[in-house]
Amino acid sequence: MNETLNDIIREYIDFVNRQIGVYMDALAGFAGHHVNVERQVHIENRAVGIKINEKGERIVVCVRYEDPTKPDVILNRIIRASDYLAVNAKDGSNAQQHSQAVVVFLFSFWEEEIRPRIAASKQVELKQITSDIMGDLRILRHAVLHAKGMLRADKHKSLKVLNNMFAVDQPIHIPYENMHKIFELIKQDCARILGISNPETIKDIGIQRQGPITTC
Repeated sequence: MNETLNDIIREYIDFVNRQIGVYMDALAGFAGHHVNVERQVHIENRAVGIKINEKGERIVVCVRYEDPTKPDVILNRIIRASDYLAVNAKDGSNAQQHSQAVVVFLFSFWEEEIRPRIAASKQVELKQITSDIMGDLRILRHAVLHAKGMLRADKHKSLKVLNNMFAVDQPIHIPYENMHKIFELIKQDCARILGISNPETIKDIGIQRQGPITTC
């Protein structure tokens, strides 16, 4: 059965929305870890007889995987509390790693699944299905997977819509606000592909179980 362009874009927007949900949940999880450990550090620092240096390096955090049905515990890592707080801080390394993973995931699904189906639906060659934001995500994906997360000058100058978000020859860093801008730009380009007027004014796209795609 031939699928319509509307159906294909609907599927991708639904996929993007799921990534937004997971991204938000992950940030909430990192923030929760930060609050819990920070509170515990304050408790331990007040305890009588606890000796730590000025950096608070006496206190450590043990992270483990544990199956309650088995007696064995697999220790994953031991990390200083100060380092644990840093990686789970707002826009810390955990949030950055997750942001990069989402970018790779968004582009891979587009390139390997959605884009070929759009070309088939429109009965055109694959190269005729273009997107500036997805082209930029291709560049970010390459940097993450093949350049240790560094955005080199030759790659940076190829960015079309995200060039102001990143510094040359610096690690890719995507704060919360920029991540949501990326989500917004993807949805705007989906609207453009559907032929919706003034897609650059769209802030979000809603998915209905029945009926057309709605924008706002």
